[in-house]
Amino acid sequence: MDHKTAIDILLKLAQKPALSTEEKEAVMTAVGVLGWTSLAQSRLKDRRDKPPGS
Repeated sequence: MDHKTAIDILLKLAQKPALSTEEKEAVMTAVGVLGWTSLAQSRLKDRRDKPPGS
């Protein structure tokens, strides 16, 4: 599963009223971690694809 799909699922889960405040906070923390790892992967890919010396 890619990070975007996982983030979308977690955000939908966070909207459910059955979750406690602590559970919602855990879901939002997971979304944040996935967002940062996705950003890092994107930056690494850009650096890898960039020609040397440019």
